[in-house]
Amino acid sequence: MKAVLFDLDYTLYDADLYYLEAFQDIAEYLESKHKLQKNEVYQTIVKMSKQRKDFSNLFNDLLEYYNLNENIANIVEIFNKHEINSFHLYQDALPTLKMLRSKNYKLGIITDGNIARQTRKILKFDLDKLVDNVTYTKNSEAKPSPIPFVTALKAIDVEASSAIYVGDNPLVDFKGPKITGMKTARIVRGRFTHIPSDSQVDYTIEKMDEILKILSDL
Repeated sequence: MKAVLFDLDYTLYDADLYYLEAFQDIAEYLESKHKLQKNEVYQTIVKMSKQRKDFSNLFNDLLEYYNLNENIANIVEIFNKHEINSFHLYQDALPTLKMLRSKNYKLGIITDGNIARQTRKILKFDLDKLVDNVTYTKNSEAKPSPIPFVTALKAIDVEASSAIYVGDNPLVDFKGPKITGMKTARIVRGRFTHIPSDSQVDYTIEKMDEILKILSDL
């Protein structure tokens, strides 16, 4: 193996830290503009978010729930522009990245989501200094498409057979890399832990440093 590519949200850091803070911003905005109760709105957003696989229609449903005449673009902008406060990598992420770097593996990140939002996270953690490439799927196609994985491999000049992808979400993370011929490792944490793995997952880990043992055996 020559390269390890990572998902970002719930793989390298707990994305709930961002989401919950951003939901607070939205609740404050709706309280100020529409005279709603901030805490009640916040609890509603959190409850709605836990009832779905992704956030694609979350804010539309929120506005419909309160019957608000509000431009959805305003809510999305608040969410995407949230300034990160209590925000940190998982405890095992940084040491593992540094160890992989010391062993001369090429490293990359493949992430869905708003590019500006995801870039702020990467810069907040100084991940740009630790990885060779960041591939934003918004520039091509979202996971589970294999296209961003092909793009990332080309950027670091590594064949798919010499790379492994680490992600957390069985719904979208592993189909793309498997199509390209990469190995896959699922780290079981975050909001998708209740979803069972399938044949697209080659290895299952609970702590990030377990990837080192997998690499040594490949």
